[in-house]
Amino acid sequence: MKKHIPHVLMVFLYTTASYAQSMDDILRYSRTKLKGSARYISMGGAFNALGGDFSAINDNPAATAVFLNSEIGVTLNSLDNKVNASYIGSKNSVDSRSMDFDQFGIVFVFKETSGNDFTKLTIGYNYQNTELFNAKFNAKGTNSNRGLDDYFLFFTNGVPFSQIKTYDDEPLSQSYKYLGENFGYGSQQAFLGYQGYIISPEKYQDNNTQYFSNSNPQRQAVDHDFFVTHSGKNSKHTFSLATQYQQSLYLGLNLNSYNSRFSRIDNLVESNYGSASTFYSTEFENDLLSTGEGFSFQLGAIYKPNNNIRLGLSYQSPVWYKMIDELKQFISSVKNSGDDSIDPQVINIYEYNLSTPSRFSGGLAYIFSTKGLISFQYDRVNYRNASFDIGNRDENFIYQNKRMEKNLKSAGTFRIGGEYRINRLSLRAGYFNQESINKTALDLGKGTSFGLGFDFGGSVVNISLSDIEYQHSEQMYQEGLNDSIKLNKDQIQFLVSYSFKL
Repeated sequence: MKKHIPHVLMVFLYTTASYAQSMDDILRYSRTKLKGSARYISMGGAFNALGGDFSAINDNPAATAVFLNSEIGVTLNSLDNKVNASYIGSKNSVDSRSMDFDQFGIVFVFKETSGNDFTKLTIGYNYQNTELFNAKFNAKGTNSNRGLDDYFLFFTNGVPFSQIKTYDDEPLSQSYKYLGENFGYGSQQAFLGYQGYIISPEKYQDNNTQYFSNSNPQRQAVDHDFFVTHSGKNSKHTFSLATQYQQSLYLGLNLNSYNSRFSRIDNLVESNYGSASTFYSTEFENDLLSTGEGFSFQLGAIYKPNNNIRLGLSYQSPVWYKMIDELKQFISSVKNSGDDSIDPQVINIYEYNLSTPSRFSGGLAYIFSTKGLISFQYDRVNYRNASFDIGNRDENFIYQNKRMEKNLKSAGTFRIGGEYRINRLSLRAGYFNQESINKTALDLGKGTSFGLGFDFGGSVVNISLSDIEYQHSEQMYQEGLNDSIKLNKDQIQFLVSYSFKL
């Protein structure tokens, strides 16, 4: 894999179709993952009707009012992420590990002693990693139908040769930058394909719009080695205000801010072109950095009809994100005439907005006196409501929004958790299940979790172990070389939480 030297040019693209923005971006920020404190995770996240936990505040703002005392808590996470990739009948597995500071929260409880019906006011703050993106996968296989030439030929379709050739010894970086600023991402890809000699024009005339493959002229089956590295995280800052009405009703409001940093480096090596080709191998790399900020609000309630039953209901608004994507590319080839490398050293910058769908959640819990509890939670999200901002009428955004309306659907997440207490020791277990959100492709998650906690009186230590499996598929590239890669992610999390009363 090629090492990049620092870039020398930047190009800002605001209204042109791009590599970076696709349905996968929406799903990255919309899908709920099982993240939180050790107690929360060990019970499958089924806390909508319970409250009294820092991570429960993320599901139901009324959870803050369930706290009996002012409290502070922190969680550390160790994650083992094993990804199995299936591509063209071949399977490959990559394992990665990471550790992170996953959660921090503080709640202040102010009790009313003057006889007011509102018996408690609580103010809380919770920091939570809603997603850790650290993962790798490697898709390998022999593709008899498509190759990199198909990717570049898609973008050259209808593009005049005058647009992608260079003039008067103009540097490649300047040409690449000019095309991005004036014609968009698609013209940049056509330019890379031609300058990398992957494709050639039928006629070397300015008005030519027909191209053919140089790398694989006889359409031979080619070998693909596609390696992808993800890193970064999405974090949520929650500011919560809640109250208790008499002895049975808890009400709450959350204001949430989000910070996201996602990095993806994908590197494709294509080889085994056959004797008719002058190419031995081709390497194509895309380096994407996506950063952004978002905002949302939540409303929630918890009701106690008696001492044993708890009912919860909450609403999560869409998250409105403002995003910035930075993309670098290069392509190199090994041929019988020597090695060629096209590295524009240009960063394409895209600014755009996206909104995730809203979420409704309901919960039911039964309390067995002081012995323990069992809790259920169901979340419902209509993923067809996710969208990119199309105020600028970007054709790619319009296409992606229509694609989501066509392919996505409403889906639910079911959670169940239980806790059994033996004096100061608590034993816990939970289950988590997400329905597929895609009408035509696999996209679901499920898993089990276990944990225990010990109450020292003024402080509590909780630990949990969870095994969550996520399955989904993605295309190698959105266009041309768009074969599906099926991914099976097995995440094993070990968490330790510590909290104490103030």
